[in-house]
Amino acid sequence: MIKNDSISKLQHQLCELKLEERRVCSDIRHLVARNNMIDFAKAKQLNALRSGVKKKIATVEARIMPNIIA
Repeated sequence: MIKNDSISKLQHQLCELKLEERRVCSDIRHLVARNNMIDFAKAKQLNALRSGVKKKIATVEARIMPNIIA
């Protein structure tokens, strides 16, 4: 029962991270589509946020996958 609870928490966390990734990508896409000038700091912040979310997603997926295979 404890194992199922931890897997469900990880799956919930993964869903939240995927939504955050979609939001960040959408923000970047809207900035590019408008062809507005954006400052370097904002672009760097969005890129760092996107990279950080991708790393967190990979970490959570790595923690879930061994449980599914076993």
